[in-house]
Formats: sequence, structure tokens, C-alpha cells
Amino acid sequence: MAEYKYDEESVKELIEWAKAASFPEQLELSESEYIEDVKRYVEAGLCDIDAHYPDKFYNPAITRLYRLREKLSE
Repeated sequence: MAEYKYDEESVKELIEWAKAASFPEQLELSESEYIEDVKRYVEAGLCDIDAHYPDKFYNPAITRLYRLREKLSE
């Protein structure tokens, strides 16, 4: 598992990527994770981050975007 950064600069860069990237409609993130609507998945993560960052309880929203970016760069 990769080490992800949750500092303000890293999260800001990730958000900028998510807002600018184009996504497939659906995606198998892992063997047990299938995203039916990738655009909505990203929007939900961005809403969580916008509403709650830097509350560490919501770091999984950031992690999900990191994992999506890794999968799309494969």
C-alpha cells in the first residue's frame, strides 16, 4: 500500500487533478471494488474533502482519490 500525503499542498494538488481529469464511466478499482459511476464517486470525494478537511476522520475520501489516480495511471 502506498504512503499518501494529507498535508494541505498535497491535498490541493490532488483536488486540482480530480477537477481537471477525465474519467471513464465505470471502473474496477480492485478485485473487490467496482465503481459504477466514476464521476459521481469523484464528486462525492471532493464534497467530503471540501466540507471536512483537515479533519483526519475524512482522510479516506482523500485516499480514495489517490487510489483512483493510481489506477488510472496504470
